[in-house]
Amino acid sequence: MASEVDVQGDTHREIMGATYHALCKHGYAHLTMQDIADEFDKSRSLLHYHYDTKEELMLAFVDNTVGWVGARLAESDTEEPLERLEEYVDGFVIEPGEEDRETFALALLELRVQAVHNEQFREKLATHYQTNIDTVAEIIADGIDAGVFRPADAEEVGETIYTALVGARMYQVTLGAGHASRRMRDRIAEFVVEDLLVDGRTVAEFNVEDAGFGKDDGDDADG
Repeated sequence: MASEVDVQGDTHREIMGATYHALCKHGYAHLTMQDIADEFDKSRSLLHYHYDTKEELMLAFVDNTVGWVGARLAESDTEEPLERLEEYVDGFVIEPGEEDRETFALALLELRVQAVHNEQFREKLATHYQTNIDTVAEIIADGIDAGVFRPADAEEVGETIYTALVGARMYQVTLGAGHASRRMRDRIAEFVVEDLLVDGRTVAEFNVEDAGFGKDDGDDADG
């Protein structure tokens, strides 16, 4: 028989999963507790037992997202810094047709808008922002130590990479700029990674062909 702690942990994961799926379907602005309950295998009363309001649940969801970012990096089997950087950057690319990921990215953008007027959201999303920068900065620092990257300010490079990727995703999901996140991924390879690499290493090692690096995306609708 599962302990109370195990049941609570399982329930938390299920609620976070239900929230994620509801956000993917509805976005944040129109999301209701009923939408989340519809994705939750247990009763709506159990959902309300843990979270009284959508805002309270969203705050917990942001906390969970921050923890997931750190756990994903820790669980990675990739050790080579250039491959780790590629893995990180690729995680932000949304291909046309990935509607769930587009809706979820839009929901995160809507949460960031809430942070303008909500201090609790602002604090948690600021932590999320810094966690993402720290993640890529650690990759850059490890690459410098390993002799893969030239000496650089890892924190500044990390912030540049992260904010560029987030900006491209925002452009893509709000204005229908097809392939914007993929093109940003390619430009990071061309201008940032190429400049970081020590002599003897080339950006071709960044597996750019899989992302369409250097190709003409003629089906883009954003001009």
